[in-house]
Amino acid sequence: MPFRFGRVPSSFAALGLLALSCAMPVAGHAQSISAMAAQAEAGREPPPPAPTASEPAAPRAPAQAVAASEDIPVPVPAVTIFPGDVITAGMLTEKMMPQSAVARSGTMAGAPSLIGKAARRLLVAGQPIPLNSVSEIPLVIKGAATRVRLEEGGLSISGYATALESGVAGAVVRLKNMDSGQTILGVVQADGSVRVSMK
Repeated sequence: MPFRFGRVPSSFAALGLLALSCAMPVAGHAQSISAMAAQAEAGREPPPPAPTASEPAAPRAPAQAVAASEDIPVPVPAVTIFPGDVITAGMLTEKMMPQSAVARSGTMAGAPSLIGKAARRLLVAGQPIPLNSVSEIPLVIKGAATRVRLEEGGLSISGYATALESGVAGAVVRLKNMDSGQTILGVVQADGSVRVSMK
């Protein structure tokens, strides 16, 4: 006698449809069991779903700004320095300035390079000192009697001449011979004298 199914109550049918719908993967979000197991084994969360056309992507964080140029100490006058003044350590102080600004403006960057030099123009207290505003102290002064030395081979003669121009050590200056009135050329030495040659 063939077995016949009886009529299934409606409540059981509803439960069966619910279980069947839970077991079926949702389109677009299905994920295999092996993929889920691999993610769990790696200990990481699955990547977030890509944004759809209706969901705009989250804005990126702005790139970190480039660090500003480091500040360096720059020598500046502690007091007003007048043209012709010889710069001493007591006349200087320090001011912090960006390294890029110092390089761009041609500013003196070290106190030792200033000490012993003469101001060529007015240097205002607290303001950076431009490279072209100082110069070496002239060892020969225009119009002053200057010791002249002639050393050629074993010959050594010294005397005095009138400087026709000022000059620092190593500079070539013109002088006027006090006896003959002749103009001669010589190189300023570190001791303030001028060395001439017979040529």
